[in-house]
Amino acid sequence: MPLAFGYGALSAIGVVIALMVPVFAAWTIDSQSSSSWNDTLGVTIDLWALAHRGHVNVDGTSVVFSPLVLTFLCVLAARFGARAAFPDERLHARDLRLILLAFIGGYVAAAQVLAVVASLGASHISWWSLLLGPFVVAAAGVAWTAWHEREHSPELKALDDLVLDATPLLLQRSIRSGLRGLRWLALASLVLVVALVAWHGGRVWTVHQQLNPGLVGGILLVAAQLLALPNLMALGAGWFTGSSVHVGAVSIGHGAMTPGTLPMIPVLGALPDGVGPWTWIFLLVPIAVGGWIGWDAVGALTRLSSLRAKCTVALCAAALATLVMWLVWWFATARVSTGLLDYVGPGWNAWVLLPVLFVPPAVAVAGVRHWVLNHTH
Repeated sequence: MPLAFGYGALSAIGVVIALMVPVFAAWTIDSQSSSSWNDTLGVTIDLWALAHRGHVNVDGTSVVFSPLVLTFLCVLAARFGARAAFPDERLHARDLRLILLAFIGGYVAAAQVLAVVASLGASHISWWSLLLGPFVVAAAGVAWTAWHEREHSPELKALDDLVLDATPLLLQRSIRSGLRGLRWLALASLVLVVALVAWHGGRVWTVHQQLNPGLVGGILLVAAQLLALPNLMALGAGWFTGSSVHVGAVSIGHGAMTPGTLPMIPVLGALPDGVGPWTWIFLLVPIAVGGWIGWDAVGALTRLSSLRAKCTVALCAAALATLVMWLVWWFATARVSTGLLDYVGPGWNAWVLLPVLFVPPAVAVAGVRHWVLNHTH
């Protein structure tokens, strides 16, 4: 168990060490930098904390912003750390549970230590904000390991059995369909973001030039915006539900928007100047994704399976996709307590509308496909 705890802690600290390379390189190269060594180390830990939805406080301002690309890299590190935490031998279910808990505990404990070290610089990280985020990241890394290695590692076969024994059969059949459906939603959101940036590219470039960040600062600015690309996609997915998207004082709905002043961030120049009533057509995106989830979920069962079983799998797949999207929104929302970005994220009704747009189409399409399969053969 101590070994698994150590691997959990190393998975967290390893990402911090990796982040030190670009951060300290920029600190060394940028002649305009005036921060101290301690402050620069604190910035590195702040980035790690933000990726886990930590609350970073600087000069009385609380910042919450998780660049989802960086969050994904943390999950990837946890995935490799979790794989190394399991010994090359078959284990009983009880031992596996202890290893899982020890690994996650080590990851969360390292987060608390890093929060203390960060206080040596100019920032302060709220310790309570580094409980749930690191727990989710470490648990996702463990789940990824169990899923990926279940057919390749005899030692982890017991882990696979443990997970399967705790998961109802119909829910197992729904996992793949739910995640596949989210890929289509992500693709639609990416197309929306790219189209907006391309359409307002001149304005984005103008804002970038007005900032005059210099070579190093410009590279860091572009890199930061690329790290936040999935965050923008998550906002697009929220907007597809018919809910408004809030970017500080600016609220973008369907058919109307509330204008406001925004900070000088180039990518925010891609926001539209106005929207028309025709934008309600984008509600078809989550409805179509829900329908596709139902269609794909039926394919996971045999033709002779009952209508109830197929509808249940479709329901579970749509519900799973909803839960994952809720989790992504939770990580993707941002807030700066003072300034022009007091809240960035989808409106509260997006959380309610998403299951309404996912679940009924999924169940309905599952029923239709069941009828088609049983009346055409």
